[in-house]
Amino acid sequence: MGDWIKRNKLELQQQATKFSNGLVTYGTNLSLTAGEVTAFGTALTVYDNSLNDWELAIITANALGEKFKGDKTNISRLMRQYNQRMQSSPNITNQKRSEIGLPLPGSSTTVVPKTVTNVVATPFANGSVKLSWNRSGNAQTVVFLIESSDDSITWTYAGNTNKVNITLTGYAPGVTKFFRIIASREALTALPSNVVVIYPEGGESSLRIAA
Repeated sequence: MGDWIKRNKLELQQQATKFSNGLVTYGTNLSLTAGEVTAFGTALTVYDNSLNDWELAIITANALGEKFKGDKTNISRLMRQYNQRMQSSPNITNQKRSEIGLPLPGSSTTVVPKTVTNVVATPFANGSVKLSWNRSGNAQTVVFLIESSDDSITWTYAGNTNKVNITLTGYAPGVTKFFRIIASREALTALPSNVVVIYPEGGESSLRIAA
């Protein structure tokens, strides 16, 4: 719905405004009451205000998403940095390691997520899209975060799985959408995968009927 609004809001506003002006001029001569003419004008104003509120909410949400990703990167960096310094301290003991959450000597090696490859997106006529990718050496404990975007610049969370494929819903056929995958485990994340797109503007995209 959001994509549809962005693509059609100007046309709809223009049509509705023209229609409203026509009602003011001819409505009462064409079987409408003065109250109905006024009511349409009021409804159009409410719609315009709602559209403005919606656009502002999208801008705010995108800004918060970017802030969250920056904060997440920063806290992960600090944890790695402080972990290394404390592990090398002469005052470190296993009890202190356990209380802080540091790995004990001889424990299993930290699982570092790896960037996944060969991401493929297949859209379906029912509005769903299937994404699949190569595990690329990631352990079974790694979680794959799926992000989507309207412009391949601003990204939003779309789902997660520990498998190498997922089917998402709610993507209107014909509307361009970008996807990427990020492997994650605890506070660590890999670099994003290659970006894939469905219904690219001016291009072709496969469309299948969902079974």
